Amino acid sequence: MTSTIERADTGSRTGPPALTLRGVAKTFGHGSEAVTALRGIDLHVEPGEFVCLLGASGCGKSTLLNLVAGLDEPTAGDVTLGTARPSFMFQEAALLPWLTARRNVELPLQLAGLGRRERRQRADELLSLVRLKDQGDKRPHELSGGMRQRVSLARALAATTATTPQRATGGGFGRRSPGQDWEAENRPGMLLMDEPFAALDAITRDVLQGELLRVWEATGITILFVTHDVREAIRLAERVVLLSSRPGTVVREWRVGDGPITLHDEITGRLRQVITSHAA
Repeated sequence: MTSTIERADTGSRTGPPALTLRGVAKTFGHGSEAVTALRGIDLHVEPGEFVCLLGASGCGKSTLLNLVAGLDEPTAGDVTLGTARPSFMFQEAALLPWLTARRNVELPLQLAGLGRRERRQRADELLSLVRLKDQGDKRPHELSGGMRQRVSLARALAATTATTPQRATGGGFGRRSPGQDWEAENRPGMLLMDEPFAALDAITRDVLQGELLRVWEATGITILFVTHDVREAIRLAERVVLLSSRPGTVVREWRVGDGPITLHDEITGRLRQVITSHAA
């Protein structure tokens, strides 16, 4: 069931779905030791859409991102990507401490085979996009926590928009259905974000949420964002998808706008029901 409230028009979206999950399940272990993290996940994400996965700790949100990224394989079901390869942004910035901010952003571009001049230009563009134009020569320890997360965002954008000169083979960066390949395409990619602002103070988190929305609008990238914070989900997402407690499955979806604050109460109430039913 999907509840819809008015939202400003974000423009028409064309092309194949950015992501389609059909009957996705994930079980870890075997026999009596088996733990089912996800069960029967069906999800459809449009290109350029911002979707938040909401749920209590341990409901399988991060596991789902790992399946989309191709870092793990589902036990059942299909994961189909229709964007350029996805990239990950974690709760910790995970920057290489011996590299400057610019070189951290350049790294995925270098791995993709871009020349020095091209990747430096692209890295500088991305640092400007996240408002770090003059910080490219600083190393991570010289930057604040919020600035490090901005560098991490710029690096993730570099990774998902980088193109490779040849078709990739084997695992990594997501699982394609038969007939799909990794040929370079001039289209925005997908950014997978696993509670990237959770470790920051409230003021910095608020600022970076606003910056993320600005970057999303500027790039047209598809975002799948994991959070357990209802307020964060409502502020950021076009659509909020609530997962049940383990095993995680889709309980309900809401399309979000600038509308009534009662949406927060509605989602919070449903989340509490999910948590209470699991505890019982």
